[in-house]
Amino acid sequence: MQNKAKPRILYLNYTSILTQGILLSQVVIPMKKLAREGYRITLVSGERIEDLQKRKQREALHRDLEEAGVEIVFFRKTLKPYLRVDAKRGGHAIFRALCFVFDLVRLFLLTGTLIISRKCRIVHARSYVPALIGLLYKYALGIKLIFDPRGLLPEELIIARGWSHSDWRFKTWKFLERILLKHSNYVIALSRPFKRHLFKIVPRKDIFITPCCIDAERFTYDPQRRRDMRIRLGLGEHFTLVYSIGCFVPYQVFDEAMMVFDILREIKPDARLLILTPEPDLIRQYSSKRALNLENVSLTRAPFSKVPDYLMACDAGLLVRFPSIVSAVASPVKFPEYLACGLPVLSYKGIGDAELIIRRYSVGECMTPRDPESIKMAIRRIMALIEGYGDDLRSQCRSIALRYFSWESYLPVYRKLYGNHNGEQSGKQREEKK
Repeated sequence: MQNKAKPRILYLNYTSILTQGILLSQVVIPMKKLAREGYRITLVSGERIEDLQKRKQREALHRDLEEAGVEIVFFRKTLKPYLRVDAKRGGHAIFRALCFVFDLVRLFLLTGTLIISRKCRIVHARSYVPALIGLLYKYALGIKLIFDPRGLLPEELIIARGWSHSDWRFKTWKFLERILLKHSNYVIALSRPFKRHLFKIVPRKDIFITPCCIDAERFTYDPQRRRDMRIRLGLGEHFTLVYSIGCFVPYQVFDEAMMVFDILREIKPDARLLILTPEPDLIRQYSSKRALNLENVSLTRAPFSKVPDYLMACDAGLLVRFPSIVSAVASPVKFPEYLACGLPVLSYKGIGDAELIIRRYSVGECMTPRDPESIKMAIRRIMALIEGYGDDLRSQCRSIALRYFSWESYLPVYRKLYGNHNGEQSGKQREEKK
């Protein structure tokens, strides 16, 4: 009887779960956990034709979610990648716009069909496009809308597409952003800087923080597994820095990651850099064009299930991003993944909550972006930290990861938002009491 009282949720997502490892950890895992508690969830995944052709991968994901009680619906989209280093600029703008409008209309119709047929009372919209559709149905059908931006799309498009702040497209997205923030029932922010940023746009009390989290059972630290993996990778006694990179998006600043490694090799010539990426060939092509030196660099396409083993085999994690508001509000998933696997983090300043946590708990070092002297000092300090504290440091890193980035710490936020399905007024009252 208790399960029947829980609302039906439509998790609306325009991005590919089949190709985006971050969605496996940030969408699939929490939805599975909540479904096992009795929440009835339908998850939409926007996939391109070439991704849907990966039959075994698609069926495996479908089976995994079905066993947990989550329904997944694959939406075939036509829009090509646009937040990418290799995405073409100009030339096909009209075609890209037509594809986007075509997708938007079809996703709108699919959403309405699912809301009505599944009797959904809540739409959890991941990012701006799903939220725009959800907002229309909020007023048409009286559903509750949770706006979960996961980033600042207008500012990301400035970086990815070369727009300016005066560009009409940027201004249009900022206008839509304000509408979404004003009219959604609840808003989710990734970090405290993100919450402060959104509050300046539309002041409201019901902005909840849920950072990128980790599954504590997957990301762990095991000394024996670490030794075995180092042997397998041939790392020996070499100091090894790991740089975990997802899709090759502009704000990843791969060039600067290589600059940090070059400075590291000035201090420790035999150091190694392990790059975990789903696109090693693309990075090799990019490095060749930029004449980047990949000596002592290993590019590895690590399976999702094996990422923790690769991480714990290393000595420190690297976190660098393009200095911008996009980075200032971010919550990079690699940060808690590094920590959970016992790695102190060498990070640029000004990335979400990372700098505050690193300084407060001494789980790494921060460096000024593009400042060779600052980078050199941070490298020396983190190496001294590792040498001085060893396993105690690894334990501290893992402890902080579990304290601040475990799903068990943030699932209560989802339960609160999903459980308050009797209207916006009751949700505000509860938040005020809290």
